[in-house]
Amino acid sequence: MKGVSESVREAMIEAAWLLIAERGLEGMSTREVLARTGAPRGSVYHYFPRGRIELIEQAIEHSRVWMEQQIGAIQAETPADVVTGYLGIWRRILEATGFRAGCAVAGVITGAQDTCLLDRAAVAYSAATDALAVQFRKVGVPEGDAAQRAALLVIAAEGAVLIARARRSTAPLLLVGEQFTSWQG
Repeated sequence: MKGVSESVREAMIEAAWLLIAERGLEGMSTREVLARTGAPRGSVYHYFPRGRIELIEQAIEHSRVWMEQQIGAIQAETPADVVTGYLGIWRRILEATGFRAGCAVAGVITGAQDTCLLDRAAVAYSAATDALAVQFRKVGVPEGDAAQRAALLVIAAEGAVLIARARRSTAPLLLVGEQFTSWQG
């Protein structure tokens, strides 16, 4: 069982993750994290000695782990099922948040000047791509093709999520899914 301090720390990481997904990096303040979690004012430096930057790093890591778990849970029998499953993750996020949240990693990238944060974001994207490649290989796609399909799917989905938020419609995700599955078979 997690201790109280661990649950407060995890709540702060999750709040930062959600704020970045909703507002981007510049919209995530430690003050708002504290307000959302009810944590005492000194909690940021207590749990994250390097302050906001460490909290952001942990939010990226949380995002990486969460997405790997979501991708790992896709039940697929065909490559099209992998595509549909992955785009379904994003559809659920968009719809559950009223199109207010997208990808937290993209939110970091658009606001980050720190190369360490950009490097961590690249690792998170690579992890999602690798997890998708595993799913594609499970349904019979050869290794090299699986890696390319996975990379293209992540790239296409990220763009579709941005446009879906702007339009407040899942139509961009549907378009990506239709086109991707017709090309990929």
